[in-house]
Amino acid sequence: MENLKYTFGQVNDWIKTADQKAMILGSFNIAGFIYQLVNLDKLVCGSIYTLILSIVSIAATLVTLYFWLRIIYPKLDNKHKKSKIYFQHIANAYENDIASGIDDLQKIDDEEYKKDLASQIVINSIIAKKKYASIQKFIWAFGVQLVTLLLLLISLI
Repeated sequence: MENLKYTFGQVNDWIKTADQKAMILGSFNIAGFIYQLVNLDKLVCGSIYTLILSIVSIAATLVTLYFWLRIIYPKLDNKHKKSKIYFQHIANAYENDIASGIDDLQKIDDEEYKKDLASQIVINSIIAKKKYASIQKFIWAFGVQLVTLLLLLISLI
């Protein structure tokens, strides 16, 4: 049981780390987007080189925004068996009858708890994998955005 609890904690830490990375990178992404908006007149009215770089940079910004939203707003599904330890299933089942929820949760035996915990480990691992895949794509698009922003900054000087 302790191994399952440890693994569950580790998987949840991976999810938290992915969310933290997304928030940090997202703030830089937003700063780049604000720079583009503030300098839009210079970027669009400049040379063809500046215009092309601006279009690429804005496209990269939109792609990073898409992956950023996929990271911070995960798709929580309810296709799996109802869990006694997953917050959304607990809330949906007992939102209007808290006392019944307390009673039911206290009745969970160790075997049922172990199965639910193992199930949550698998589901959360899938979520973590998707988040990290989105972070990798975000970083590539963010790199394109940074390079084009640097080239734009140089061209405006």
